[in-house]
Amino acid sequence: MFVDNYIKKVLEKKSHLCVGLDPDLREFPNYILNNAEEKYGKTSQGAAHAIYEFNKLVIDQVADLIPVVKPQLAYYEVYGSAGIDAFWKTVAYAHAKDLLVIADAKRGDIDSTSKAYAQAFFKDKNNSWQDTDKVDAVTVNPFLGRDGIDPFLEVAKENGDGVIVLVKTSNNSSGEYQDKITIEDKKSISDLVCDYIASNYPESIGKYGYSNIGAVVGATYPEQARDFRKKISKSLFLVPGIGKQGGDIEQLANSFNEDGLGAIISSSRAINYAYPSVESNDKEVKNSIRNIVIETNQLINESLRRADKLAW
Repeated sequence: MFVDNYIKKVLEKKSHLCVGLDPDLREFPNYILNNAEEKYGKTSQGAAHAIYEFNKLVIDQVADLIPVVKPQLAYYEVYGSAGIDAFWKTVAYAHAKDLLVIADAKRGDIDSTSKAYAQAFFKDKNNSWQDTDKVDAVTVNPFLGRDGIDPFLEVAKENGDGVIVLVKTSNNSSGEYQDKITIEDKKSISDLVCDYIASNYPESIGKYGYSNIGAVVGATYPEQARDFRKKISKSLFLVPGIGKQGGDIEQLANSFNEDGLGAIISSSRAINYAYPSVESNDKEVKNSIRNIVIETNQLINESLRRADKLAW
């Protein structure tokens, strides 16, 4: 199960950190872009080559320090089929380095379409036309209701994959819909999504007592994270928002259970582009990325220790 594999790696590496792979060519080191342009010109193929080379560099620097990476699909889809190819190459490379992969896709549609989305990421055992590369978990948008989420759970169950449902996202305007109180239930939309997640616990619990059905709960809303932790205590929380979005590392303990487990702390841009400038050389780029991951791990673990929630 994804959830068991994740917790096992957390305990082995003493890290709850997830490195997001959000490739922005404007932030890439010039030497990587120049090499890509020499080979393919300023084309989608060149962009995809640069993305894959940069992702390999990041993965090589962090693979022994973290349990999981999270590529955001939009940054790959910008470059069409070449970008999607770079995404799947990145998935394979991360797996080869013993990392788990969460596809940050935020998919969700009517039932038949959601099933196709799920099979795209988790694969369909009965479809011999598909390649075998798959991700370990995917983020899902619950706006269409259970018709949009149930197919993901069904397909994920076949291989023990994870489904991470948006509950409270880290962006400023998330409350416009997620915090609205319904007339009938007197609950927020986010609370109703929590109810759905908890209702699916019975068949999704792994050996550590956690569910393969997780929740996205932004670090920018720590007080709500504390409330959701009580409502869906068996879920992993994927927690974006530290780093560039300003989430407070000191408040991250709200997303953890008393056993010191239960959260995946995600940081993307602050790690990917930690080097001084696009003019930085290869050594500077590598050292900066590795050092910021070491520092972030330490900050997270220190905050958990102060909250008496360190798992080791």
